[in-house]
Amino acid sequence: MNRKRATGILTLQIAILILFLGGWELGARYGLINTFLFSSPSNIVTILIAQFHRGTLMLNVQVTAYETLVGYLVGAIGGSALGLLLWFSRFVADLTKPFIAALGSIPVLAVAPMLIIWFGTGFRSKVVVAAFSCIVVALINAYQGTEKVDKDQLELFRSFRATKFQTFRKLIIPASTPWLMVSLKLNVGFALVGAIVGEFISANAGVGHMIVVAGASFEIGEVLAGIVLVMLMVLVFNMVIALIDRILKHRHFT
Repeated sequence: MNRKRATGILTLQIAILILFLGGWELGARYGLINTFLFSSPSNIVTILIAQFHRGTLMLNVQVTAYETLVGYLVGAIGGSALGLLLWFSRFVADLTKPFIAALGSIPVLAVAPMLIIWFGTGFRSKVVVAAFSCIVVALINAYQGTEKVDKDQLELFRSFRATKFQTFRKLIIPASTPWLMVSLKLNVGFALVGAIVGEFISANAGVGHMIVVAGASFEIGEVLAGIVLVMLMVLVFNMVIALIDRILKHRHFT
């Protein structure tokens, strides 16, 4: 994407966001929108500022971000590693395929209460739920990446009598990198959803806990403030992943 087109798209995105927020705010101020049900952008900003001054905003963000990050590292990185390792044995890959598919079909909301019973109500259970949310997607994407490696390149490595480990290190991992990066980007949201779901069920801090408490008292503004925090956290995590992707591409082409 050239710079001019990227700038145009960014400008249009900002304009759409301003129009949406402006229309929402005007509708709330002139009584066209029920503020009890939908709140308003200015009220959400006021709530976030008040929470920041009380110290609860940073506490909630730090708790959820830490749970998400650790769960993401365990689930996304661990799942990607397992998916890559399946390349070594087609038999094991075919044997485990239906079990992996079955595991991936389980909604995190259904399994989260059981995981919290097993691992307790503290930090560890939220990490496990976050990891569970993204491990299968990471595993499947990584294995599909190994399956898409160019067959001619594989034959070239075989003709030079490269060992399986040499082929894996020099060809399979680099060729699977685009699939791995797509998986890492997708799993940011999945890991955060897992951490939030864990906090919904049992927590005394975190953005998920904040949303549940606000919802129980019908404070829609605070619920929406929590949703805004979740979106901002995903945005920051995705920016970090995009930066890592650019660094890897730069090293690959230099």
